[in-house]
Amino acid sequence: MIVDRLGRRFRNLRVSLTAACNYACTYCVPDGKRLLRAKHELPATKLLKAVTMLQQATGIDKVRVTGGEPLVTPKFDEFLLGVMRLPLSDVSLTTNGQLLLAKKDVIAESSLSRINVSLDTLNPLRFKQIARGGDLDTVLSGIDAMLELGLKVKINMVPLRSQNFAEVPAMLNYCLDRGIELRFIELMRMGHLLHSNSFTSEFVSMESLLDSIGEHHEFVRTDAPYDSTAVRFQIPDRGVFGIIANESEPFCRACTRLRLSSDGFLYGCLSNANKHYIGDMLELPSHLVLPKLQGMLVQALGDKKLAFQGEVTVMKLIGG
Repeated sequence: MIVDRLGRRFRNLRVSLTAACNYACTYCVPDGKRLLRAKHELPATKLLKAVTMLQQATGIDKVRVTGGEPLVTPKFDEFLLGVMRLPLSDVSLTTNGQLLLAKKDVIAESSLSRINVSLDTLNPLRFKQIARGGDLDTVLSGIDAMLELGLKVKINMVPLRSQNFAEVPAMLNYCLDRGIELRFIELMRMGHLLHSNSFTSEFVSMESLLDSIGEHHEFVRTDAPYDSTAVRFQIPDRGVFGIIANESEPFCRACTRLRLSSDGFLYGCLSNANKHYIGDMLELPSHLVLPKLQGMLVQALGDKKLAFQGEVTVMKLIGG
């Protein structure tokens, strides 16, 4: 087992199937241009081999399928069905939901049980302004379809001071009424926001969120797993919500996450631009891959910071 001096090890793997996205969200890209697939993206077969090798090398038992937007790539079906056959304790999917209706059958076939949908507003006009693509009604219909399949659904919302902060109560009620756990994600100093004044002007802290929610609901803080990214709160007789408080209450000292990009790079930390290429070793027999991979994973674990600092890396390129 590969462990650092804080006791951190890799247990959770986020796999970016593609860098491409059918949205161009304001907090993700600065110019409204949609992200395209990486130049040398790996096929589903190699990504699956990478997951298998990483599992053997580290004991990873949880995988999150992500992007870009994972549902836009033709390799989605093959990868999802393949990763669900691996001996993992948990597989989940993060998507913007725009193509959930189109992928409903393969999701049902895969027996996937958990899904996170990124949704920042319930206002159709504001949806267009923030996402700069897609259609709100299609996303909401996709969420309903996942609930009908029996999936556990979470919604991820990034509150922005001037754009959707006032909608926090409405989004929370929408989720509570449907048995959905809402996760508020504090704006992160990543990519173009690292040195931008817009980060400061748009940032909404956990304290501000709780103040807003407290005007409508009573809540209590609850326990969360040791390596959880979210601080969780219970609203008695209604449900649960969480806050991924990257700035207000960073979880770096307990982070167990490793990221695999669609073009074959490992990232050990969001606050570190260091990356480690494993694409070439996936051509080798498994018994030759493991020793090389373990040495690389030691380096990736060493990249982890003690606190979140932000980075120039665009999160969408490395699996969110």
